[in-house]
Order: sequence, then structure tokens, then C-alpha cells
Amino acid sequence: MPPNRNAPSPTDGRAALVEQIRANVAFEQIVVSVLAGAGICSLVFLALRVATLFIGGSFSMSTLLSAVFAAIVFAFLFFLIGFAAGAAIVTPLFRMLENSRRRSGWPYGAAAIAVAVLSLIIAGALPAAQAPGVTAIISVIGATIVTSIIFARLMAPHWAAAEAEERRAAETHIEFTLR
Repeated sequence: MPPNRNAPSPTDGRAALVEQIRANVAFEQIVVSVLAGAGICSLVFLALRVATLFIGGSFSMSTLLSAVFAAIVFAFLFFLIGFAAGAAIVTPLFRMLENSRRRSGWPYGAAAIAVAVLSLIIAGALPAAQAPGVTAIISVIGATIVTSIIFARLMAPHWAAAEAEERRAAETHIEFTLR
């Protein structure tokens, strides 16, 4: 039986596998970053809420427990939105940028800020919900910026390794073609 000319070559299969592995690593780093961001978001939210209670003179054990519960809910929502955005927006963005060899944290930061602003707008537009207050806006935007920085820092070694591999492959290709 003659070989199938339409079948992918072994190098095509390896390249696709490497691309999939890189996308999986990026998604894992997104999840780690979003978890850290959710924790930061809840801590900032709680600190601002407690400071507001002290300044307003309405601090008590019940208002503190209410603030703690609100911070936990806030962290949970931040994580859910960040996880969904990571799967639906950031991972495809990573694949697109990886194919064009653009490895920088700012596109991910811009996408994260856009998702955070859109989430705040949607939260304010819900009929049964209150518009997000200053505490929520500061917490979400601040934690989103920190999440983006964490993601870029976690991905920096992977991007450096990919660039080194591309340089090595290019040098090997040049040496091979010169011989």
C-alpha cells in the first residue's frame, strides 16, 4: 500500500504536540495567577471594607463577619470569572500570540483589564444587584493588574525557553543548509 501523502509528517505531529503542551502550561499558569489574584482581591476588599467600617464608626463583630463573608464571595466570583476568561479568552490569545512569536505580558494584561471592566459593568447592570462600589472597583482592577503581572512572571521562563529553542533550531537549520 502506498504511503498517504496527506498524512501529517512526524515533525508536524511533534510541533502540534509541543503547541498543545505550551497551551496547557499557559492555562495552568493562568489558573495559578487567578487563584493568587482572587486571594489578593479578597484581602484588598476586606481591608478596604474594614477600614470603611472603622472610619464610619460602625465596626462590630457582626459587621466584621459580614465583611469577611463578602470578601470570600468576592474571591469566589473573581476566580470563576478569571477561570472562565482564561479558558475562553486568554488561552486562544496565547495560541495566537505564540504562533506569531510575540511573548510579552501586556496583551494578557489588556485582556484581563477588559474582562474586569466588562464584569463590573455587567454586575452593575444586573436588575437585582447594586452597582459595584469603589471598594469593589479598586479590589477588582488592582487584583487584575497583579494577576496579569503574576502570569507574565510565571510565563517568563517558558517564553525564554521557547525563544532559546527557536534560536537553536534556526542555528541548526543554518548549519545544515550550509553543509
